[in-house]
Amino acid sequence: MSIAVKKFGTLSDGRAVTAYVMTSECGIEVTVLDMGGILQSIKMPGKDGKFADILCGFDTPDEYDQKSGYFGALIGRYANRIGKGKFTIDGVEYNVGLNNNGNSLHGGVVGFNKKFWKVETGACKCCGADKLVLSCVSEDGEEGFPGKVEVKVVYALDARGELTVKYHAEADKKTPIALTNHAYFNMAGYESGTVLDQELTVNADAICEIDDLFIATGNLLPVAGTAFDFTEAKTIGRDIGADDIQLHRAGGYDHGFNLVGKGETINWRGKKELAFAAKLKDPASGRTVKLYTDAPALQVYTGNMIDCETFKAGVPAVRNGGVCLETGNLADSPNHDNFPSCIYGPDRDYDCLAVFKFSVEE
Repeated sequence: MSIAVKKFGTLSDGRAVTAYVMTSECGIEVTVLDMGGILQSIKMPGKDGKFADILCGFDTPDEYDQKSGYFGALIGRYANRIGKGKFTIDGVEYNVGLNNNGNSLHGGVVGFNKKFWKVETGACKCCGADKLVLSCVSEDGEEGFPGKVEVKVVYALDARGELTVKYHAEADKKTPIALTNHAYFNMAGYESGTVLDQELTVNADAICEIDDLFIATGNLLPVAGTAFDFTEAKTIGRDIGADDIQLHRAGGYDHGFNLVGKGETINWRGKKELAFAAKLKDPASGRTVKLYTDAPALQVYTGNMIDCETFKAGVPAVRNGGVCLETGNLADSPNHDNFPSCIYGPDRDYDCLAVFKFSVEE
C-alpha cells in the first residue's frame, strides 16, 4: 500500500492542482485531486490481466474546470436538484443558486465541485488501508444555504481493492445536506465506447418520478414490470429505448432509485452493516464493481447528456460513455415530506458511507 503525491497541473488562473495516487496490493490504483475532490482515475485489471482506467475524465485541470458534467467530483452542499431553488425550514423560505433551467443543481452555481479541498494522507487504524481525508468549509449563506457546514470526506483503499467513501458534515443551523461523488464508470475502460452492453443490478423497488425539468413530483413509481426494473442483472441498453415517459424526459436513465436496504449486506469495519445497492459488470473483461451503502437512494445516470468532445488522451467522448452511481437522497427532498429527511444540524450530523468492491468475474 502506498500514496504518491504528484503535481497534476495548473489552472489558467495559476492555481496548482495536486494528485494523490493510492495503490492497493492487488494492483488497483485510485487517483484523487484536491481540486473538487475529484476521482480522476481508477485503474484495474480484467480477466486477461490487462489494466484499464474505468473512469471517464480528463488530463488537465482546465478541462475539469470548464467542461460540464461534474466528472468524478464531490458534490454538495446538496447533490441533485432542488425545484426552483426554494425550500422552507421552520417557516423560513430560502432561495439558493439557480444553475439548471430555473432550478438548483448539485449545490448551485459554485458547488463543492469547485472547491479546493484540504487533503491529509494516512492509514486506517482498523485495517491499514491507505486513506485521504479531504475537508472544506461551506460558510453560512453560501449559494443561499443557511448555516456554516464543516465537511469531511474520506477516501480509503484497502489491500483487496475495496474503495470506501465516507461522508461527514456538521452544521450550526438546520440546512439541507446530501453529499455524493459524480464518477462516471465504464468497466470496459473509458476509451471503449458506451456502457450499454454492461450489466447493471440495482437493489431498489421504486424510482422517483420526475417532470419535464427533472424535478421530483413527490411520487414513487414501482419498478416491477417496467424498464426501470434492475432487480435482476440486465444490460443498461436493453430497455433504455423503451416507450416510457420517464425515459423520454431524461433521454435515458437519470433517476433516483429508492433503495430497498434489504438482502445482501457487508459488515464495514465491524461498526456498521451496509446493504447491497448496485452491481456493474463488463461481461467481456470481467471487471466488476459492487456498491454497498447506508444511503436511502441511488441516482443512476447513464451519461445521456455527455457533451464534451474528448476524454483523457484525446479519446472521443460519446453519449452513454459512462454511468454514474450516486449514493445520496431523492431529488428535491427538502420539498417532499414523504422522502427521507435531508435536514441536518445543529443536533443532527450528516453521515453516509459508500463502499465500492472491485473484482474480476468470469
